[in-house]
Amino acid sequence: MRIKSLKLAGFKSFVEPAELKIESGLTGIVGPNGCGKSNLLEAIRWVMGENSAKSMRGGGMEDVIFAGTALRPPRDFAEVTIRADRDASEQMAGFASNDDDPELEVTRRIERGAGSAYRANGRDVRAKDVALIFADAATGAHSPALVSQGRIGAIIAAKPQERRQMLEEAAGISGLHVRRKDAEQKLRAAENNLERLGNILADIDARAGQLRRQAKQAERYSKLTGEIAQAEARLIFVRWKEAKWAADAARAEAETASEKVSEAAAVQNALSEKQQEAVKRLANDRAAAMATRDSASDIAGKLIRLSSERDQVTLRQADLTAQAQRIEDDAAQEDKLTHDAANALQKLQAESAKLAGGIKDCEEARPALIRAADKAERQARESEVALAKAMAEQAKAEADRRVAEAALNTARARVDRTESDQARLSGELAAIGNEAVLMQKQADTAALVTDLQKQSEQIHGRLTKAEGTRRSLEDEREQSQAALSSAKAQLAALQSEKSALERAIRRDGGDKAIDRIKVKPGYERAFAAALGDDVHAAIGGTAGRRWSGGGAIEDAPSPNLADYVDAPQELRLRLSMIHVVERDDGQRLQAGERLVTLSGQMRRWDGFIAEDDGAASAEQLIRTNRLRQLSDDLPNYEDAVARTQQSFDSALTAINQAQENQLMLQSARQENENNLRQALRDADKAEDALIRMRQAEAALTERMAAAAEEVEAAKSDLAAADTACSALPDSGQNAAQVAKMQDEGNIVRQMLVQSQAGLSALDQELAQMKQRRAVAQAEIRSWQERSGEAERRIAEMHKRKADIAAELLSMDGRPGALSAEMAKAEEVKASIAEKLAALQAAEQQSEAALKTLESQLADAAEILSSAREARAGAQARAENQELRRVEMGRVSGERFECPPPVLPQK
Repeated sequence: MRIKSLKLAGFKSFVEPAELKIESGLTGIVGPNGCGKSNLLEAIRWVMGENSAKSMRGGGMEDVIFAGTALRPPRDFAEVTIRADRDASEQMAGFASNDDDPELEVTRRIERGAGSAYRANGRDVRAKDVALIFADAATGAHSPALVSQGRIGAIIAAKPQERRQMLEEAAGISGLHVRRKDAEQKLRAAENNLERLGNILADIDARAGQLRRQAKQAERYSKLTGEIAQAEARLIFVRWKEAKWAADAARAEAETASEKVSEAAAVQNALSEKQQEAVKRLANDRAAAMATRDSASDIAGKLIRLSSERDQVTLRQADLTAQAQRIEDDAAQEDKLTHDAANALQKLQAESAKLAGGIKDCEEARPALIRAADKAERQARESEVALAKAMAEQAKAEADRRVAEAALNTARARVDRTESDQARLSGELAAIGNEAVLMQKQADTAALVTDLQKQSEQIHGRLTKAEGTRRSLEDEREQSQAALSSAKAQLAALQSEKSALERAIRRDGGDKAIDRIKVKPGYERAFAAALGDDVHAAIGGTAGRRWSGGGAIEDAPSPNLADYVDAPQELRLRLSMIHVVERDDGQRLQAGERLVTLSGQMRRWDGFIAEDDGAASAEQLIRTNRLRQLSDDLPNYEDAVARTQQSFDSALTAINQAQENQLMLQSARQENENNLRQALRDADKAEDALIRMRQAEAALTERMAAAAEEVEAAKSDLAAADTACSALPDSGQNAAQVAKMQDEGNIVRQMLVQSQAGLSALDQELAQMKQRRAVAQAEIRSWQERSGEAERRIAEMHKRKADIAAELLSMDGRPGALSAEMAKAEEVKASIAEKLAALQAAEQQSEAALKTLESQLADAAEILSSAREARAGAQARAENQELRRVEMGRVSGERFECPPPVLPQK
């Protein structure tokens, strides 16, 4: 198989459909890191059946689908197709292929949330089929031929088992190993099924015994059911009598409890009337006391209000006096502030006038300084231009001198180099070897190549014959191996069947009739139907179900069952009385005779017919016959396996001898080929050496002529460069001119700095005086505003002083009037307190009487509640016992179809 192309669509970074063609020779892919080169190898592994998301560098298999970017949406599917050429002899597993079609096209497609699917040449196939296709072609998703990052180191450090896998894949037999594994799994599954079948048969036999035990238990159950019904009838009658007696007693108790409830209710009503009278009396006493408390509360509130008003008037008078004193102090402070403002204004105005004069003088002197700075700056620029011209002329002269000196040095080096090359070429020409020696060596190697080629043809013929012999022996080995596998499989199947039958019919001891009977094949069901369960009876013995003996009758029907059964003598009489036919035609039977068919139907002389009776016994007899047949056939199969194994071993020995012979021939051919290749290389080397010698001689001759011309040209260039260096002017004159211009420039720049410094100092002084004058103007305005604000505050203080004096005059004598009114209220409060004490004593007496009545009423209510609970309990018990009596009557009617009083007679 040879891969031709790889198509990708939506796979990782290949969002658009792309196709990689793999032509004959070497196909390479070149690109920077991260361009998707590794994705192509992963695509090949993925389409070959790789199912590990980790091997695909993802967390899930859906990660191979293009996930989208900031500019492109994600895809919903990914598809990879691989096209390859295959041999006509290759078969594709899992589907029928056209042998005339040399191309194979395998496609794998995955969709989000739907999984992946495979197609081969347009047909849906399984992942297992795709793996077999590539395994037959000695490749696959895990093939060592697919070398990824770090794979070389893994191959070098591979274990022996891994190296064997690589060699098997290189030999093209990995597909056979896959198929062998599937066949072994199927064989193991068949063996497991046979073992399970044996277990099921044994389980069925165990269940049959369990069913027999359950039948016996059912008989005992029927007997015990009658006894239980009689005991239940006695129990129901007793419970009915107990319920009737308990119901009568509970009704009598309920009547007694009702009388006690009536007495307790009368006592509670009398106490309730007395409580109502006590409540009314207590309410009247509380109302009178409450009215007196309200009067006392009003007088107390009035006293508090008068006291508070008196305190407020006193505090207000003190506060007004203090305010008047503070106003006097503030007025004196404001007068002082007004005088200070006038003095400050006078000083600030004088300073502002002085600063205005200084600013005017600075502005008049500034134009002269500006003109001087401009003149100095212009002179500095002119000096710099002249200096730059002088330095440029000096640099040009230096450059010309350096160029001329470099040309002179180059010419000298060229002359030395050309003379050295001319001497070296003369030495190389003298060192070339002899042409006759090389020609003799070429002739000797050509004769050796001819002899080795003849030997190679002879070895190739012998190797072809040995290969044919080995292939024929391998065909014989394959046939022997197939026959051996088939014989072993048949033997294993028979042995497994025999083991299962032995487990199924394993006897549990005893001397049962079925264990000593041999029935002719085909008559098992007839025998089991004829004897039924009697086949499990013992032979002989002194107790239990058994066969005690009896000879056959003289006029027994023919054919009878004894003719087809090898049974003990104790069963002969029974078997001789049984007809055996293929189909029951209704023939008449004598007394004691029976008729059975091969299918298991039995008809007795008295007209009784049974079908499928004794099926388990028939199945056991069939298994016994089969086990007997297997015991007879197994030695023949074992002999056949031994003979096939001997044939297979002989074929292996012959193949090993053929392979050793072939290996010896291959080793000889390899040695011959190595010698031939070495001889060919020697011949090529001799011819190449002869050609190179001739070419080198011609080339050296031409190069020596060119070297002579190069020497003459180099000497001419050296003379010209020397003349040019001599003609250059002296560089000292240009250096003196540049130094002079630099000194003049330094003087001019110093004058420029001085003029700019004077102008800067003047500007700084002018700015400071303007800033100070602006500050003085702002302070003048601030003092003017503060002076006006002080005059306004003085006027407000005089007005506030007059208001305080008027308020103090209005409050004169008010505290004394309030004190007199408070004394009168104290006298009224004392008289109300005496009256309130008498009313509170009457209220306490009424409240104590009410509490006594409430306690008596609570005791009466508790007595009434206890009586009611006793009555309710007695009524409930009476109802429960009555319901129990009714329930026993219902149970008696349902179970025994009679009322409970009749149960003893029934």
